[in-house]
Amino acid sequence: MTSMLQTIHPWLGYAVSLVVLVSAYLAFTRARDSREFSRGPYAAAMVALDVQVTLGIVLYALGSYWEARAEIAYLHPALSIAALAVGHALLGRAAKMQMAYDAHRTAGRGLLLALLLVLASIGVASAPPFL
Repeated sequence: MTSMLQTIHPWLGYAVSLVVLVSAYLAFTRARDSREFSRGPYAAAMVALDVQVTLGIVLYALGSYWEARAEIAYLHPALSIAALAVGHALLGRAAKMQMAYDAHRTAGRGLLLALLLVLASIGVASAPPFL
């Protein structure tokens, strides 16, 4: 089971990045058009991110990755959880805004920041060791 998760987790990371990027683009497009705010279009990105982080936590526990090099053991999970927290926090803040333009822009900014953290997490995990 661990080998299957080790195969799925990296590829799913790239798919999550694509879904978050498309959702961020959609948010800024909807802000420009001043459409009514709805969490629905952005929920797919957050669900994909939730699934990816959950798979990562399961893989971390099953694979004893806390014994791996420091980038994998600490930095990769921290960046992933930070991406999840930022995405959920800013989407929650966007849902409470009254102006649709501001809500879409806040959601887009949150998704872009989450995307940057996800890409940093992928980069840390795929980089060769320092020493």
